[in-house]
Amino acid sequence: MHHTLARFEMPIWDPCPFCDIAAGRSETRHVIDATEKTLTFINIRQFEIGQLLVIPRRHAPTILDLRDDEATEIMNKIRTAADALTETFNPDGITVYQNNGVTSLQEVPHFHIHVVPLRKSSDWGVGPPHIAALQPKNSEMKRKVTVSWERAGEIAAIVKPNFKS
Repeated sequence: MHHTLARFEMPIWDPCPFCDIAAGRSETRHVIDATEKTLTFINIRQFEIGQLLVIPRRHAPTILDLRDDEATEIMNKIRTAADALTETFNPDGITVYQNNGVTSLQEVPHFHIHVVPLRKSSDWGVGPPHIAALQPKNSEMKRKVTVSWERAGEIAAIVKPNFKS
């Protein structure tokens, strides 16, 4: 069962940058995989090199807005992404996380899941910096790390050969 248009307070971003990527109206060289229902691409905010996002093509603000077929394909793409990141970077672990609504620090109003290769030497501490920001004592950990579209494209090019659709 699924709901339609969750009623959490949502971030405002118009037009939706992920819808622009899905429609080809934005930079796309960082896209790793594109299907009828999903996109997998390099996150322009690289907290860890190789961090990917998996999204539905259709605009769905939160997990409650996904159709069952989208949720199934997204989970399959997460497994494929984790495998590709493992092949590419040989990390010590993979972190998968997702936020819903402003209170959980969702920043783009389009459902997306982060798939992140981690090393023991990572400086994430207790977790992703913006998740750690939910704990007031760790709010100083929130940071914005941005790479150029060119660098995102370079990272995509090294991950893409290991992404087995």
